[in-house]
Amino acid sequence: MTPVLEKDRETAVPDAPACAWTSRSAVLLLGVLIVCAVLIARGIKTGEFNYNVDEAQHAVTGLYAAGLLHDHPAHPVEYTYNFYAQYPAIGVIHWPPLFYGFEGLAFLLLGPGVVAARLTILAFALFGLWAWFEMVRELQDEWTAALSTALLALMPSLLLFEKTVMLEVPCLSLCLAATLCWTKYLLHEKKSSLIWFVGFASAALLTKQNSIYLALFCVGSAMAVGGWRLLLRRAVLWSGLSVALIAGPYYFLVYRTHWQSTVMNLTDKGVSGTSSWLFYWKALPGQLGWMLLALSLLGLVTSPRWDRRKVTLLMLSWIAACYVTFSLIGFKDARFALYWLPPFTYFAAGLLTRLFTRQPLRAIASVAATVLLASSVGVAWSYHRPYVTGYSAAAKAVTQAAPGGIILYDGDLPGNFIFFVSANDPHRHFLVLRKALYAYRIDKRWGAEELIHGSDGIEDLLRRDGIRFVVVSDRMRLDFEVQGTLRDMLHSKQFKLLGSFPIFSSTQPAGANLLLYENEQWAPPADKFLRIRMLTLSHDLVVPFSQFELVGNAETSPQGAGAK
Repeated sequence: MTPVLEKDRETAVPDAPACAWTSRSAVLLLGVLIVCAVLIARGIKTGEFNYNVDEAQHAVTGLYAAGLLHDHPAHPVEYTYNFYAQYPAIGVIHWPPLFYGFEGLAFLLLGPGVVAARLTILAFALFGLWAWFEMVRELQDEWTAALSTALLALMPSLLLFEKTVMLEVPCLSLCLAATLCWTKYLLHEKKSSLIWFVGFASAALLTKQNSIYLALFCVGSAMAVGGWRLLLRRAVLWSGLSVALIAGPYYFLVYRTHWQSTVMNLTDKGVSGTSSWLFYWKALPGQLGWMLLALSLLGLVTSPRWDRRKVTLLMLSWIAACYVTFSLIGFKDARFALYWLPPFTYFAAGLLTRLFTRQPLRAIASVAATVLLASSVGVAWSYHRPYVTGYSAAAKAVTQAAPGGIILYDGDLPGNFIFFVSANDPHRHFLVLRKALYAYRIDKRWGAEELIHGSDGIEDLLRRDGIRFVVVSDRMRLDFEVQGTLRDMLHSKQFKLLGSFPIFSSTQPAGANLLLYENEQWAPPADKFLRIRMLTLSHDLVVPFSQFELVGNAETSPQGAGAK
């Protein structure tokens, strides 16, 4: 252990035990992880990517990462432009890159599909649960750790994201690992813990921007444990600088290329004034459930009887850091505050396992803990993630209808359709046009632009970009006039209906269909360049059609054959 100077002795946490691992600890951890893994993996094959639109884009970006790892191109920027032009649903720059590297590896090992993507999330979830178990075991004991870990993993608000390909669970897991290492440093002052903290904190920042709350937590927890002296130590300052140097280049790139859209997201005033500061408190009962929230608050109130004061303050600084950070961000969503759920489960579990030391209250608390745990398992077993199906069938049909071609898509969940086109197109002979008719700046509230007008504009688009297939939804909301014009034109003799694919949603009424049409007058692109309107960048994307192996010679098209 690093020697503690006399002047710094007051900063250490008194009586901070370094609990040794025992066979019981290992058995409890293994048991919790196995049960959680089974419950998280339940229904892993059901449905496609649909959560909040973002899920599908995370999946497509994973395909891009898999391609980057497999092809190791000499010019990765050009490769990225070409991939986006062909499959326009990747989130490069908008989201940090780390998760997609792991997802890409999963696709290379297991094949592109929903199972591989969800297994990646499962692996992150189990890693985060291990980190939380180890932290609570360090602060209390293995029984408290096991109960707190199970309660955290099985609450429906988190279970949704353990079953969904979103960045919340990977980021939370890395934040938990970083918090574990930071807490170990505060407890034992080992510099090796700071080294691990730098790695995990940097990884969290390179997974999702929400992990920025760690900065405020580190300041608050250090103040709670040892005051400013602890923060101003050379090792701590070097750790903070190291995290900035590792994660900084990505955020500088965001600033240079994507800053305007980021500012719109941060300052979006969908919720403002007093409501902005009450938003996450109002969301807390829905995240924890009233029973667990009540136990958490009771555990906090009674913590002087079973917890060390500085550890309680550490947990409170965690809650405060999350609350302040996410309340300051204009755009509000309950999922952003998932990061403050672990300390609430800490207080709930500690109440049941540590407060009562004498019989019969101890036996009653044990029974209550068992009932609470069994109830959580039962709820988790019956929980089903919202899902949709039908897009994969449409994508498979279009890739089987011809050896290649350009697809104009106008329907809901474009990223979901694009993922399955790409997954069924290993040689990349298809290209999907998602932003040919209109374009959004991420969210239509922040700016939208209609790019094509009238039937003449559509005919010109078909000719310029060599569109062979058109896929539209028959029930989606039409925000632009050109969408209705396109659907009217599809009833003409120029287009042949190849198939109708029903879309099923577990949360919405049935009735929507994806309609697949073939343009019987298609020809290779008349233009030499594909132009994609980019409202989120300072310039549009222009890529030569010669970069893609999409269609055959002109003789293979109906017009080419006629000319011949």
